[in-house]
Amino acid sequence: MTEVTDFFRQGGGLSDTLPSFELRPGQIELVRAIEKSLSQHTHLVAEAGTGIGKTFSYLLPTLQHDKQVVISTATKHLQEQIFFKDLPLVEKALHKKVSACLLKGRGNYFCHYRYEMFLGSAFQLNKTQAKKVSRLQDWVQQTQSGDLSEIAAFVAEDYAFKKKITSTRENCLNSECPYFDDCFVQKVREKAKKSAVVVVNHSLLMADIVLKETGFAEILPETDVVVIDEAHHLPKIATQAFAEQVSSNQLLELGKDTLQVYRREAGDVEGFADCVEALIGAVDDLRDALADARPNGQVQLAKLKQFKRAYQAFQVLMQVFSEFLHALKALAERSSDLQKINERAEITAERIKSVFSPTAADDSHNDDTERQAAQSVAILEWHADYFKACRLPIHLGNRWQNVMQAYADSWLFVSATLSVGQSFDFFIDSLGLPADIATLQVNSPFNYAEQSVIHILPDLPAPNQHDFVPALVDAVLPILQKTKGRAFMLFTSYRNLYEAAELMQNSDFHLFIQGEHPKSQLIDAFMQSDNAVLLGTVSFWEGVDVAGEKLSCVIIDKIPFPSPGDPMIAEQSRYLESTGRSAFAHCYIPKAATLLKQGAGRLIRSNHDTGVLIFGDNRMLTKSYGRQLIEALPPARQVDSDALFTFIEDTL
Repeated sequence: MTEVTDFFRQGGGLSDTLPSFELRPGQIELVRAIEKSLSQHTHLVAEAGTGIGKTFSYLLPTLQHDKQVVISTATKHLQEQIFFKDLPLVEKALHKKVSACLLKGRGNYFCHYRYEMFLGSAFQLNKTQAKKVSRLQDWVQQTQSGDLSEIAAFVAEDYAFKKKITSTRENCLNSECPYFDDCFVQKVREKAKKSAVVVVNHSLLMADIVLKETGFAEILPETDVVVIDEAHHLPKIATQAFAEQVSSNQLLELGKDTLQVYRREAGDVEGFADCVEALIGAVDDLRDALADARPNGQVQLAKLKQFKRAYQAFQVLMQVFSEFLHALKALAERSSDLQKINERAEITAERIKSVFSPTAADDSHNDDTERQAAQSVAILEWHADYFKACRLPIHLGNRWQNVMQAYADSWLFVSATLSVGQSFDFFIDSLGLPADIATLQVNSPFNYAEQSVIHILPDLPAPNQHDFVPALVDAVLPILQKTKGRAFMLFTSYRNLYEAAELMQNSDFHLFIQGEHPKSQLIDAFMQSDNAVLLGTVSFWEGVDVAGEKLSCVIIDKIPFPSPGDPMIAEQSRYLESTGRSAFAHCYIPKAATLLKQGAGRLIRSNHDTGVLIFGDNRMLTKSYGRQLIEALPPARQVDSDALFTFIEDTL
């Protein structure tokens, strides 16, 4: 058998397949480490700097050795890139065809039953709805996958409509559904069980892990290897998946589905509709009360009393839900559909109990609830038209190690941002990995010292001062004039973003401001425009790839420390302090360093890119922790103002 590393050398399979292929010694090192993990059935945490080619580095070894593999990445976009672009190239390099499946969450697939329910409740469609239904029916007759991304432009613009034609775990009838044999979700999951390679995202992987823990169901097949790409996202997604939660949408959908089944199966029972309407009204009242308190926010449930009206609305909702549950139970025996609705309501009740009981939005406590409250945090989060309450584990402890042992022989965690300095401790601890897990850090092949420079603006006010943003804008405008725009301005808050946008609106630059258009449209317009400056917050700090001369400057307003007012951060800090560790050193600094590395990574995307990286937060120069944050960045030269402008003149 050909050595896998031979595929990565000049004249190997990849150089024949990819015209732009370049030999990268770091990639060979990564492939060897992955091969070792596969052959020894061990695990690996590997940081592969931008440009290493991490996707090929794990695809070729796993497929060459005929391993059954589940590949999980952060987003559906990256899923599709791996499945439709990278995997076919690897098949070509290996001269072999691999059975593979792209598997998404059920909310991405058309549901025949939910669609029938929607049509049954839509007594009179308006012209727009009728047109959508007509187009949808034509597509349903033709599609093989039922994946709504095939009609993304048509569906994505109407989230409410999409919800009506897709299922959730709560409302799916499973084998009792009259359309079970035609179910697109079941078909693609059956295909996945027969595939050598299954490409999923982290949320779906976690949904499968949680299901497997119950012992009653599974989504993904048994596998030899799990590859976690973009692994830096996994701790947060795993924490959310291990949480118990209930949302306003779940309660409203339960109420509306109950009304529909009731009218069909038990419409002669007086008073029940009023009970359901009371539930829907109570959800709306709590949502409105939260929005009145603050447009967007989150609070520990135990501290909800500070919002008097919201606390009262919460108490009413709990009482009304209890009455709804009692009334529904009395009707459940009338039909199988009512039984299913009742089972769904009881599951929701169990979740409510799990989320709320230990916080005591009332004041009752016992030893068990005190213990659970100490190990978890219950949070109520809300936006203008939505709220959710969830109880999250503060630390994953040994739970993830148990998952790894039960799930696959080898786990590979790969990303461009897993270390802080030379240490992987933050990632390992946040996921609860074994302390002795193998690690590897492979630096980017790019020559950052020649391709880019870093400049920290030395004389700006402190970021918490009212004149910080005006001073930042004044300082960067001359730089932007020299770079002719071609810049991302990345902010840690919408407040700073909007203030900067207003100050720059009369400048000569073509501004693209997050929120004015969808992200993909902003990126496309930015790349097609001259003298362009894009202003964005955290969603633009990663996952955005603008190679070439169109992006030559990245400006970051301040150190992206997490907010101490975030309930999860507050509880994680308490946990760290209780174990004798500094929350600032073990939480705030690593989180900020990771996000800084991601933001800085937007600048240099190829061997031919050049650019300047500007920071507005001079704490990176004046504070003792500044050096640690600078060392987390790509190894570009740190220069003063004169050298910065010289570099721009000579290089950009």
